[in-house]
Amino acid sequence: MYINRVCIDGFKRLTDFELELNPTLNVIVGDNETGKSTVLEAIGLVLTARYDGHLIQYAIDPYLFNVDNVAEYFKRMRNGENLSAPRISIEAYFQSDDENPELAKLKGSNNSKSENCPGLVLTIGVDRNDLDDLKEYASDKANPEVLPVEFYNVVWTSFAGNSVTLRKLPFRVATIDTSLPRMYRGPYKYFSQMMHDVLDENERRELSLAYRKLRHEFTHQKGVKTINERLENQGNPATTKKLTVQMDMSSRASWESAMTPHLGDLPFDCAGKGEQCRVQMRLAIVAQEQSQFLLIEEPENHLSHSNLNMLMDDIQRDCGDRQVIVTTHSAFVLNKMSIDNLHLLSHEGKVATLTELTSNTTDYFLKLPGYDTLRLILAKRSILVEGPSDELIVQRAYKDKHKKLPLEDGVDVISVRSLAFKRFLEIAKLLKLNVQVVTDNDGNVAALKKKYAKYIDGTDSTIRICYDDDENCPSLEPQLLKANSLDKLNTILGTEHPNDDALLKYMASHKTDCALKMFDAKETWETPKYIARAIE
Repeated sequence: MYINRVCIDGFKRLTDFELELNPTLNVIVGDNETGKSTVLEAIGLVLTARYDGHLIQYAIDPYLFNVDNVAEYFKRMRNGENLSAPRISIEAYFQSDDENPELAKLKGSNNSKSENCPGLVLTIGVDRNDLDDLKEYASDKANPEVLPVEFYNVVWTSFAGNSVTLRKLPFRVATIDTSLPRMYRGPYKYFSQMMHDVLDENERRELSLAYRKLRHEFTHQKGVKTINERLENQGNPATTKKLTVQMDMSSRASWESAMTPHLGDLPFDCAGKGEQCRVQMRLAIVAQEQSQFLLIEEPENHLSHSNLNMLMDDIQRDCGDRQVIVTTHSAFVLNKMSIDNLHLLSHEGKVATLTELTSNTTDYFLKLPGYDTLRLILAKRSILVEGPSDELIVQRAYKDKHKKLPLEDGVDVISVRSLAFKRFLEIAKLLKLNVQVVTDNDGNVAALKKKYAKYIDGTDSTIRICYDDDENCPSLEPQLLKANSLDKLNTILGTEHPNDDALLKYMASHKTDCALKMFDAKETWETPKYIARAIE
């Protein structure tokens, strides 16, 4: 069982949004404010009818609705026009499975695509009985332009058109969000939610009965009985009934609100944040098989590199046929979970994928997950260089030309080995990214042109290979000497080399030190032409 498509309309920043999902692993990435968390919230909402730990019926908020839709509604209503009220619609389309009778009960064509398949739809719309009241409110310019959610209700149905309840659905959902505001909004709310995700219904019932029995036995303890006898004998002028100390036996006094989780001898919230995150995720991963969907918000939070690596291995090894949907800002997470599972969200609400990557490139980043692929994917423009010395020179050259560092313009200078250039360019070509490559000619221009033939011929206008044709200057250091003079470089580097060969030998053996001195130099120096082309 898995979701193959999610459609979201009117929920926060997402309107007319559609996302195709993979059966197992899905990694959602994007710049800030592109809606990554919103997508995860929407999926959790349509699968559970819960938002931020509460039933959505009791958690409807004006700011769940798309702000542009709300603003347009008030504007046009106050201009005397009649416009449909803002609403939220979230649909989850399941892959058809005729062998699953429980899933078959959700099958129908009551969805925006009119597709005959299993699925769920959750809508938050105006109650018909309150439609006129909402119109009157929206038309009155004296009222604030805030949607009165008192007029709204929630409808949660299957594609068969039947109302659904969480208890009757043939799956469970585990949601993991380790961000601190959500973890500690209420005492042990995190623990309660974690236990709800991990324990099945019978286990939760057994725990509740055991806790009720424990509360009942409290009043029979010797010390408590003595206190109650004294209270009873003392009497109470305010009432004729006995005044005693009892444990609350009502349903509100549940085990979730009273039990305290411990890690070793420490209360859970006294343990390190990384340990809390690791335990939370690990418990969700090894939960019962009914937890078919695992939603994870930024798993890299609070985890060291080694623990994050182990977590990624756990997810890939133990999640089996569960569908995992992860949002992340970590290139390591993206590469480790296989870059071809990426869903890139843009500010315009579009989604791009890398499913057409060659298997060699996918395997490359999977085996060497340390590469900053997300920097390439999320940058406004990228300049790829061969090493840290090239990176420093490009940074300084850019600053000299534009009076600010590249990142201040949204340009990321990324150091990668030359062998990885073509891997990065394959990603750039699929996603139509603006990328310049600054590369040495290694004394063989013909070989370089052959290597980058598909990018040098000009058919891809978003990618440019920047190099110099002079084979007598095969790398960065000779190029710097060619653009400047022996005396100029000796002055900048604080050296007294008598000739070009001595200087180049020194620069080759002190690459990074020399690049640092040139980056920090008060003197101006000339930028090699092939680097100048990259920073235009």
